[in-house]
Amino acid sequence: MASDLRKFVNPKFLRTVSLELFRELFEREAPGADPSDSTIFDLPEPEARAALTKLFEGPEDALPSGLVADLHHVAELGTEAGMVLLQERAARLKVTISAPADDGTDDAIPLDPKHFALLAYLWYPKVFDAASDLAALQARSSFAEYVGRDESVEPVLAGLAKDAFEAAAGEMFRRDHRGAHCRVDWYEDGDTLRAVVTHGAPVSVLPVVGRGGEEVIRFRRLEYAVLSYQVSTGRLGIAGLRKALRADLAEFFARHILQRPGFFAGEDCQDLYTLERIERTGLGFGVDHAFDPGIQRVEIIEVQLDRLDSETRDGHPIVLATHVTRSFSGSALMRVQQHTDRVAFGPGRYRIGHVVLRIHFAGKKRAISVTVKIKPPSLAVFKRHRFEARIMELLRRNGFCLERQPGEAAAAA
Repeated sequence: MASDLRKFVNPKFLRTVSLELFRELFEREAPGADPSDSTIFDLPEPEARAALTKLFEGPEDALPSGLVADLHHVAELGTEAGMVLLQERAARLKVTISAPADDGTDDAIPLDPKHFALLAYLWYPKVFDAASDLAALQARSSFAEYVGRDESVEPVLAGLAKDAFEAAAGEMFRRDHRGAHCRVDWYEDGDTLRAVVTHGAPVSVLPVVGRGGEEVIRFRRLEYAVLSYQVSTGRLGIAGLRKALRADLAEFFARHILQRPGFFAGEDCQDLYTLERIERTGLGFGVDHAFDPGIQRVEIIEVQLDRLDSETRDGHPIVLATHVTRSFSGSALMRVQQHTDRVAFGPGRYRIGHVVLRIHFAGKKRAISVTVKIKPPSLAVFKRHRFEARIMELLRRNGFCLERQPGEAAAAA
């Protein structure tokens, strides 16, 4: 059994889980599936729990395929952090998640995070889906970004536009052998529109020994893609999707939500970040954060130096060698300088491939640190659910973001 599933369905959980809830989970199998495992719940309670323990001690491929997919999904929120997300989403939807006592009274049973997630999954699917979306938003840190042809283009969130986007995305996933299931949930946050696209993963196929001999079971887990569009800058970020599909999803967003086909199709649409200011300043460069009193300090804890050939290939420099320097107690740039003074930047010499910043924000009790990796031309990698606006402002003020004219102004220039 997969490690995340084994950790979730452990002996303690099987000794305490509500058998009625677990029966519901077993009975979610598609019509025509073998229902024999659900007869476990017709046994007296001690025998039923012993039979469940024996069933889950075996290999994952011996379990009903639909049950495996459901348990993986529940396990994602079966933690203390997941319980907090479920409670937050329930409060926003004005829903109270509780399980009545087995004695028929109205008293609610105290629930630990695993049971809470299972109950929400079975009885409160809208809350569970919303919490799952929020978890996907918080988990994504590596966004492939596209800059549009213009700034301040407002999205159109009428029902037909959203339906058209969801249909186009669903067809894309179907062609990519991920099934036709596609659900898109939209979240507005000030100047930013975010979307969580829930879709199927490629089918997992497992050969098993069944009651009638060798069998093959198939199941499809859910995966999540995240989009984040900032109106004022015209930037779209896409995470959780392989590279070949990102451009298609960006075009669907442009066509249906912005009603501007080709909006993210410019030649330089992914030329977003640069480290040239460091190269011009040299190894003594420091990040200026004086404009934000809530930032205590910024450290450059990692730098990658690329040794370049004097020749190019298709207009791009050829990297001969790469060296990564890390310093967790000071500046990685200064550490390079301490070991050599022969680094010169420019064609045929060196360039900086990436840097990693550690930004320390003042907190109520102690500082909160966020790590940001900048890898030109298109990546700024960090957990986006906290301090995003302040981090992006820091990058802009220190010259890490390429300034670009809106499309119409550039065309007129």
